[in-house]
Amino acid sequence: MKKLIIYQPILCCLFAIFGIQSCTNQEKENNNSILESTKEEPTIDFNLIDCLNEYNQKNIKLSDITFDLTKDVKTLQLLLKIKKNHQDIDSELKKLTKQKLIIIPKIVYQININPDSIKGKKATLYLLKKLKNQIETQISLFDSIEKNSQNTDFKILAIKSRKILENNNNVLNTLTYLK
Repeated sequence: MKKLIIYQPILCCLFAIFGIQSCTNQEKENNNSILESTKEEPTIDFNLIDCLNEYNQKNIKLSDITFDLTKDVKTLQLLLKIKKNHQDIDSELKKLTKQKLIIIPKIVYQININPDSIKGKKATLYLLKKLKNQIETQISLFDSIEKNSQNTDFKILAIKSRKILENNNNVLNTLTYLK
């Protein structure tokens, strides 16, 4: 009985040491897996996302301004389509950034429009060209996201949106060429 009493504290200490050691090893494994998953997490350039949001908001506003000055039915339909496409892109971008916990600042973006240019007879042409340039810049941003992002969701958004914008830009090219 005396031997059991002497060995009992030693056995308890050994069990405690092995228990602590296994918890420590398990914690290290968990930490390593967390670090590994963090390393594998795809990245995105936040500046590109901010610029993309800015150009998207500007294009929505610019299509509104142009719509108000336009009388041509074909141009009005195109402007409605462009605005709808950019609103859809905006919705997708916001949903995606919310999922990825990315905060996009809610800033009011200024469109640099020459006030004298929207008073003349060619105001619509001026605004359509401005919109075309804005869309071309946004296409470049989507290209950059597609090429440089490691995030699959953002790449898919970039590919899908770029095709829509290229189509709109081609129609704008023909419209501005005809006028």
